[in-house]
Formats: sequence, C-alpha cells, structure tokens
Amino acid sequence: MPQHTAVAVLAMALMSAGCVPTASTIGGHDAAELERWARQAKDACVQRTGQAPPYGFTTDGCTLSPDGTWQSCCVAHDEIYWCGGSARDRARADEQLRACIVDNGGPRIAGLMYSVVRVFGNPWLPVYWRWGYGWPWPRGYVGDPHAP
Repeated sequence: MPQHTAVAVLAMALMSAGCVPTASTIGGHDAAELERWARQAKDACVQRTGQAPPYGFTTDGCTLSPDGTWQSCCVAHDEIYWCGGSARDRARADEQLRACIVDNGGPRIAGLMYSVVRVFGNPWLPVYWRWGYGWPWPRGYVGDPHAP
C-alpha cells in the first residue's frame, strides 16, 4: 500500500473513531416501529447488564450488506450489539445471527455474514457497527472475564 494511501486510511479511521450513529437508517419502517425496537433493545440491555448505553438505539439493518429476507435477524443482532457486554455475549449474538439468517432464507450467505461480524464487529475497532456501539469508544468487553 502506498504511503499516502495508508495515511489517508489512518486519517479516516481516526476521524470516525468512536462515532456513534444518531438515527436509524433502515428503510421501510415507521417511527413507531423504530421506537418499539429501541424500547426492546433498552429493556433487554438493562435486563442482561443492569444498565443501558447513553446513546440511543439505532439500526441500519444488515450493515454494508444486503438485508434480504433476513433483515429482522440483523435488527435483532443490532439490538444486542448496541448494548455490548461480554465476549461470550457477543459470540452468542453472532451465532444467533448466523442461525437466524439460515432460517430466513439465507443459508448461502449466513457463514460469510457470521465471519464478517466476528472480524469487523470487534469492540476495539472505532467503527459505528462495533460491539457496544451505544457506548462511547473505546469500551471493550464488559463482564464475564473468563469468556472465550
């Protein structure tokens, strides 16, 4: 990679470091449905971790990939990712995403999407789709120190 390209990539990463989406960008859903998802995400997060992130819940469906007939799987995955938690929680959420995509007509893409979220959903990456994106970056994993 030429040096100027590497510098540009680094600059973009630093500029986006810790960015948190402020609005859902998923299409085809009204405000009431988005609000229902936000309440579900908050309730589940508080139940699982005892607290809710300071930034409101947002979803874009299947981030940077086709939503297909499994869009609801990606929204459910976003609800868990927004909250964050332990490494074990993340592994479980990613496995649930894979199974849900298979069950909803995407068996050929499920493995690829699983692999992508395992690599690029890491909480240490300064991207808006990271694990625990409802919290300021960096946050990392919280709880369950013995998880894989």
